[in-house]
Amino acid sequence: MNDRDPAAIAAPMAQRGAVLVVSLIVLLVLTLLALAASRNALVMERLGGSSRQLDQAFQAAEAALRHGEGLLSQANLPVPTGANGWYHYSIAPSPDWNDPDAWDAAGNGKLAWSLASCDGASACQTQIAIEELPPLPDPGGGLNPTEQPQEGTMYRISARGFGGRGDTFVILQTTFRR
Repeated sequence: MNDRDPAAIAAPMAQRGAVLVVSLIVLLVLTLLALAASRNALVMERLGGSSRQLDQAFQAAEAALRHGEGLLSQANLPVPTGANGWYHYSIAPSPDWNDPDAWDAAGNGKLAWSLASCDGASACQTQIAIEELPPLPDPGGGLNPTEQPQEGTMYRISARGFGGRGDTFVILQTTFRR
């Protein structure tokens, strides 16, 4: 005998495809989340690369400043003509090195200096400009009004260093007393 009730075996209800629509919406949401995550990862990778370029440029400019201080520590300094990267406040004044346009790509009027170890060809090149400043009284002198303050020769060292790609640069300046 058949245990099934013929009334219980009814025709299936008409299917409307709700599971298909819901699964497509879930798939669309997951795809959008994956695209957003990959875009975020790409932005973070670019940010990290830019930070690395800026750090390389800063370190190259810092090394160039130290090289300029080493040049000033030598016994004989060249004549400041302005054509070879050495400037004088009255004979051959220097341009405003804070302006990136003052540094031309050919390095005219500046000392070109290559780092010993670097990641890229453009990171190896740095530029240095040294300017003798007007005489200043010694800031470390005494406060005695009868004592004549000693004058020291002050120099401004300006350096421009590049990142590994060459499109990022940093300009640093320091003063050096000799």
